[in-house]
Amino acid sequence: MAVDPFSDQLGDELVVATPELVTFGYQLAGPGSRFLAQLIDFPIQVAILILALVTGVSLGGVTGDPNVAVAASLLLGLIVVWGYFPVCEAAWSGKTVGKFAFGLRVVGDQGEPIQFTQAVVRNLVRIVDFLPIFYGVGVIALFWNGRGKRLGDLAAGTVVVRERAPVRLRQLRSLVGGEAPGGPAVLRTAPGEAALLRQLDPDFKRFVVAYAMRRAHLDGWRREVLAARVEPNLRRALPELAAAEGPLAALDHLADLTSREAGTEMAGR
Repeated sequence: MAVDPFSDQLGDELVVATPELVTFGYQLAGPGSRFLAQLIDFPIQVAILILALVTGVSLGGVTGDPNVAVAASLLLGLIVVWGYFPVCEAAWSGKTVGKFAFGLRVVGDQGEPIQFTQAVVRNLVRIVDFLPIFYGVGVIALFWNGRGKRLGDLAAGTVVVRERAPVRLRQLRSLVGGEAPGGPAVLRTAPGEAALLRQLDPDFKRFVVAYAMRRAHLDGWRREVLAARVEPNLRRALPELAAAEGPLAALDHLADLTSREAGTEMAGR
């Protein structure tokens, strides 16, 4: 019986299974890279805070009322202290300047983009994580739960991950040329293959579409596992290709066909 590699608990990776049975993973960010990101974000936050205080004092000077200076400085200071991280993460897809510099991003527990409420919650709890000094509680929680989560992440349902390298132009060219990244060459579109896509089982076609969308971000062994899971469907759809080159070649070929079909539909709009 085949062993399902996704059943293992991976300490350094967040593995997510979609409803279409496509599985993909994120590498969890370690405490070192998160600490270095903080070393960039903290000076930026201090600089913005100083600018906010100067603005508050200037407003007091304009109005001639020292109470206005104090009130404006306190208000702007609170906005900077409590707003820097939530605003950056909510507006910039889970990133701050420091996280961007080290290729980190905050996502939801299922790999979904972070919501504004999640960004607010995880950063409100930051004050507890910071205790007793420079994230002492947060580091303990991070190692204790084994999933790279400080208390703010546990409360908000988020996790910090490493971003994968972007898809390069040469990879797109190889896809257009009919070769899947890291996989064998696939057959070019032939007459009648559009009809083949229409004849696929709806659930299986949704699987193929989801696989095509995420294929560039899947490791080679994951693609092999996914192809093995739907091998009976692949052998019914493309018996000759599946027999000659294996289920992964057949799955990649169907993924190419669905991508081309989607591109044709977009071009026709």
